[in-house]
Amino acid sequence: MEQEHLAFHQMHFDSIQALRGITALFIVLEHIRFLNCGAFGVDIFFCISGFMIMFSTHRDSRHFLAKRLIRILPLYYLMTVGTFVLLVLFPSMFEQTRANPVYLIKSLCFIPFDIGGGVLQPLMRIGWTVNCELFFYLLFLLAMRISHRFRGLLCTLFLLVLVLTARLLPNAPAPLAFYGNPVMLEFIYGIVAYYAAWGLTRLYQMSKLPSVCFPLSLLGCVGCFAGLLVTKPTIDILGFRRPILWGLPALLIVLCCFLAGLFAKKTPGPLVRLGDISFSLYLIHYYPVMLLDRAVFDFSTCSPRALAGTAAAIAVSVTLALISHALIEKRLSGWLRRRLLTPPPPKS
Repeated sequence: MEQEHLAFHQMHFDSIQALRGITALFIVLEHIRFLNCGAFGVDIFFCISGFMIMFSTHRDSRHFLAKRLIRILPLYYLMTVGTFVLLVLFPSMFEQTRANPVYLIKSLCFIPFDIGGGVLQPLMRIGWTVNCELFFYLLFLLAMRISHRFRGLLCTLFLLVLVLTARLLPNAPAPLAFYGNPVMLEFIYGIVAYYAAWGLTRLYQMSKLPSVCFPLSLLGCVGCFAGLLVTKPTIDILGFRRPILWGLPALLIVLCCFLAGLFAKKTPGPLVRLGDISFSLYLIHYYPVMLLDRAVFDFSTCSPRALAGTAAAIAVSVTLALISHALIEKRLSGWLRRRLLTPPPPKS
């Protein structure tokens, strides 16, 4: 039994990494106005996050929060400060928010606030998901401190209590209303996916999964994506509807990709590479897409010009993400990890 557990936790999930990359591309397409078809990518990201946090803390939970802060804060802070500079220099680019130093401080401290029109988001609006991720990490850290073995169950209970409290409390303060959004429940789906994947791995190792599972998993993944694409323009995802209408398909997509990865000999390298840069792609793409839309191409309607602009927007976004991943996620974050997490050499 212990050997089976060890085998699962030594795996590398290239298929899940490729899914990250595909999901990041869908979010890029969400901000191409005539397409507007990938908001559900956030739900997939949250599910993957819950899965990978459970997996990565099974054997080693040392420096759990520090590792994640080192990974996400440099780029998030850079983009947030960059957004504030743009607000100062080109305020007409933004419809709602303004260059308020208080907004900058709250965004850097992950304190939700009303940026205008009752919208609770940070200064860099697309960074709202990073805020959710960080709060999930804090809840998960608390769960691990209580019991490492039952960290998934405890974190699930914390998320349920948080969301229910936000919904039942009239006029909840902004931080509670933001972090108590039902979309936070989708991290629970990732925890569920972790245990399901563990079970599927054991069945695969015992040769109890028929080979037909491979094409079925691919069809299931494509079918879920197709369903999300078809229903996206007609569904107003509010409140507890989102974890059901988008969260459950996201859970199925993650499990289908994992199952396909068990049978596939190799995941396409470019997709895995795209997954490697998915965090940079997510945070960086928004402004280049908006600039190309307003200054060069018109993404309001489908046209040959808009289609060419879509290809250009993807190419520019991916190129900038590659540069960001190399310089910030790898070089800067790597330097911070070595400086802050590597123990000093023993004294002679």
